Amino acid sequence: MTRVQPTFAVFPPDDEPPARVIEIGELTAGIAVPERGGVRFFSSERRFDGLDGTLFRSLEQAARAAREKSRQTRLRAV
Repeated sequence: MTRVQPTFAVFPPDDEPPARVIEIGELTAGIAVPERGGVRFFSSERRFDGLDGTLFRSLEQAARAAREKSRQTRLRAV
């Protein structure tokens, strides 16, 4: 299960969407920070470092990439 949760800045701009936490099951993969052209992913777990700094067109694309990266890591470990 992938869960995306909002995070809040101390003084968020009124017109800017909040950053979102992307979780894969019980693991926090990273955060997706909105910017012009999409969202930028910042990893919070070593296995997602390959996605760190990547600009995705949407939050859904970032979450999908994190799920795929999680699957690849599990397949290699087996």
